[in-house]
Amino acid sequence: MSRDIVRSPDLPVHGPYSPAVRAGELLFVSAQTGLDPATGAVPEGGAAAECRQALANLAQVLAAAGSGLDQVVRTTLFYTDLADLPAINEVYAEVFAIDPPARSAAVVTLAGGRRVSIDAIAVG
Repeated sequence: MSRDIVRSPDLPVHGPYSPAVRAGELLFVSAQTGLDPATGAVPEGGAAAECRQALANLAQVLAAAGSGLDQVVRTTLFYTDLADLPAINEVYAEVFAIDPPARSAAVVTLAGGRRVSIDAIAVG
């Protein structure tokens, strides 16, 4: 099975990791936070806005790999406050309105005061 790194100068990468790795027909996408790549800041609007931006960043990485959100089979959602889960779920349900992927979720501490981070496995 081949292992190929997805690379693009436009992808939101903020550390020593690959934005995505293709292994066979699967695409493993590194966790994306709600950091807006255009501004370098977390958007105003709390966890919902961060979730929306994290999913937009995830979509950008998937697109660079020739895939899309409709090809996601599993996500892991990391968030910092259990009270934010209803707002996060609302945004998540908008993005994955039909046949959402399998998902795990965990309350964690995230770097830089971020509230949401999402990784994914997709068909690539």
